[in-house]
Amino acid sequence: MRRAILVDDEIFARKGLVGLIPWEQYGFEIVAEAEDGEEALALIGQHMPDLVITDIRMPVVDGLELIQTVQERFGQTVKFIIISGYGDFKYAQQAVRFGVHDYLLKPIDEDELTETLQRISTMLDTTPSWTPEEVNPILQASLFEQLISGKTDEKAVSEAAQLLGLPEDKPLRYIALELNDIPVEASDEQRSSQIEKVREAVVELLKRRFDVTPVVYVRNQAELGILIRRQESNLAWAVRLGDELVRAAKGQIIEGAVPLVYVGAEAAKLCEIKGSYQSATELQRLKFAFANQSVIVFDDLGGTKLQFKELESSFYSELMERLEEHDSEGVNALADAMFRAFQEQRFALESITSSLARCVHETTRIIQTMQGDEDKLAAFQPIMQWQNEPRTLQGVKRLLIDFLNECMTSIASLRSTTMRGDIGKIRCYIETNYTNNISLKSIAKLYYMNPVYLGQLFKKTYGVYFNDFLLQIRIQEAKRQLRQTDKKIYEIAASVGFGNPDYFVSQFEKVEGKTPTEYKNAMISKK
Repeated sequence: MRRAILVDDEIFARKGLVGLIPWEQYGFEIVAEAEDGEEALALIGQHMPDLVITDIRMPVVDGLELIQTVQERFGQTVKFIIISGYGDFKYAQQAVRFGVHDYLLKPIDEDELTETLQRISTMLDTTPSWTPEEVNPILQASLFEQLISGKTDEKAVSEAAQLLGLPEDKPLRYIALELNDIPVEASDEQRSSQIEKVREAVVELLKRRFDVTPVVYVRNQAELGILIRRQESNLAWAVRLGDELVRAAKGQIIEGAVPLVYVGAEAAKLCEIKGSYQSATELQRLKFAFANQSVIVFDDLGGTKLQFKELESSFYSELMERLEEHDSEGVNALADAMFRAFQEQRFALESITSSLARCVHETTRIIQTMQGDEDKLAAFQPIMQWQNEPRTLQGVKRLLIDFLNECMTSIASLRSTTMRGDIGKIRCYIETNYTNNISLKSIAKLYYMNPVYLGQLFKKTYGVYFNDFLLQIRIQEAKRQLRQTDKKIYEIAASVGFGNPDYFVSQFEKVEGKTPTEYKNAMISKK
């Protein structure tokens, strides 16, 4: 029977672990328990256990210090399993360096622990080399992160190569498979299930293609990281593999999602893989400039210059005008032109972000001016958060168009509910201020309305066009003054809002069929 020691500063955690597993069934006997690392060191020297299961966070001497000290004293004869409530890579990274054989998170899963015990038991019998499939996912993730971050020394690289089944001194590439345009309504469960299915499909593809166990790491719910040894001296193999990865992913993803593959620059050996990873990351910034490609290879496109520029201010003015006029066709045409410019002129990500932010800002300002609330728009948060997860250029464009179309509908609704009440105020304003130099455009600006819409609403409400209504009021007041005062024609013209007396005479004659003088003389002749 193999000897095991439990180390945890919480007595209930230790007792719970003792009762959780039928230890003898798996060939182990709990010979001692310790509440801190210092006590554990003494017990290990006394009992010489085969296995120590220890928490990380403990007083006096923590779990990592315990492991390091034991290895310095006794070498690799004692196997370790770490348990912790902290899912933090930095602990797993250090644990791997110290030769830990598994890293389990609390609460402990019985099946996971028994599987680990069986593996260690077999190891103690035969001491075989572990394959990548046997490496705990948390430790594999930790190793992967260490490699691509470059935070490894020679010993750590050797350990990672052994545990992940990678060559140390052969050329490799980092490949990122990114799932774009995942529907915003997809749940976390759907996203997790999707990326796992894609991972499985990729593993099978690589096994079939290269007859080796591949290293495929789930970086997040939308991206896989792959380390692959160079297969051919030319670049064609990487392009072919990228195409195959895209096809494999397409068979597993949610409808609407789009897989893209970024092939990083070649690293001469494993310790240099950070450079390949960084180059693949650089390619992700280029995807909008090469929106028609599903596989982007650093050797072809690395170093491409992006443009830091802005769209003309007139573009935004025209877009807002089409928006207020509820011109869907015009809005869509402008959005097409905008995104075509992004791609053809190779806008940098920062420039695209700035352009979209300005569109959203100016659109929401219109809604706020009309006493609306942009937070009630279903499409508002998706366009505001478009950078939170991977998107293709077409995917971002759809988000913006959905937002603009919803804004058009909202603006129309706000007009129908609030502007109808304002039309009476506008008529009152005209009747009070007709002597001033007012126009449809100036009144529309005063009431935060589109002048075209105001003209249409006025005609629909009062059965007369704005200009004709204003002219009628001015002419009626002019007639009153002609009947009741001795003012000169130019004085009357100025008093009713006409800066040009000749224009006043022509407009008066147009309405009354006679000039102001003729009208006044007709009044006098009736005496």
